[in-house]
This record gives sequence, structure tokens and C-alpha cells, in this order.
Amino acid sequence: MDKDPMEQEMLARGIGDELTEIFVRYVRGELDFAEATFAAYDVLEDLHVIASGDYELEEDGDIEDEYSEEQAIEQQEDLAQEPSRG
Repeated sequence: MDKDPMEQEMLARGIGDELTEIFVRYVRGELDFAEATFAAYDVLEDLHVIASGDYELEEDGDIEDEYSEEQAIEQQEDLAQEPSRG
């Protein structure tokens, strides 16, 4: 089954973000070189799967139908471990 090119592009951009995060964590000293290399390779394997179209997206059962801006800000603050700057 052919995959939607826009979907694949969106997934590839997400993988680019993951690679960026790995590189940043390495520069900050949060990962050693071996960990960064392994993580980057793992992400590149995901990219290959996306490019080949050999994947299935699954619905996340935790997604709520109604998602308020306040909930989004609170979740981002938790993830960032710092208060919103807005």
C-alpha cells in the first residue's frame, strides 16, 4: 500500500527533530558519544522504514477529544520542566 507523501514528510521532519535533540543532548554532555551514535542510528533506521513505506500508524488511546490551550501549556511546562514564558 502506498503511503501519503505528506504523511511521510511530516514523519521525516519529526525524525529530524529527534536527531536535533540527540545532538543537543550530546553537546550538553547528557549523552556520551556511544549513546549518541546508537540513538542516531536507531532514528535513522526509523527514517528508512518511513521512506520504504513499511509502517502503520497507530491511534494513541491517550489522545483526548477536547484539548484546551491551558492543558497544552501545562503539558509543555511539565515536559520542559520550567514555567511558560508567555
